[in-house]
Amino acid sequence: MTGRLFLALAPCVLLAACGGAEEAPAPAETPAIASAAELAGEYRVAGINGSDIDLPHAITASIDGERIHLTSDCVNFAWSYRFEGEKLVTEQVPVESCARGFDATEQELLAAFDVADAVHRTPANAIEISGGGNAVTLFSQ
Repeated sequence: MTGRLFLALAPCVLLAACGGAEEAPAPAETPAIASAAELAGEYRVAGINGSDIDLPHAITASIDGERIHLTSDCVNFAWSYRFEGEKLVTEQVPVESCARGFDATEQELLAAFDVADAVHRTPANAIEISGGGNAVTLFSQ
């Protein structure tokens, strides 16, 4: 019986010793976005910090050559932006909005865009704006 068990396990041992198991492929490089022309568009804010946005309303982002504008229900946020090489620089600007308080997701978005310093396209063709340990995922509308 011991001999049969050895014969049954021998191919497994040999495969492991020879590196028969394939390694996971390295993640694909994602191209940086470093110009307003590449970033401009109308987007749905799909996620923040790896979690999907789960609200009874959509959060949208409208980005032109100088400004990022987010709308969440009646709440509006806006930032002016520019690129310094590949680095994104944002600065919050005043915008008309309703008087209700921010929910947790809106607070996270506000904090994320305040410290954002990089933009790239993901393998899923989304835009990811990141910095300060945060990442916001946008999909074209």
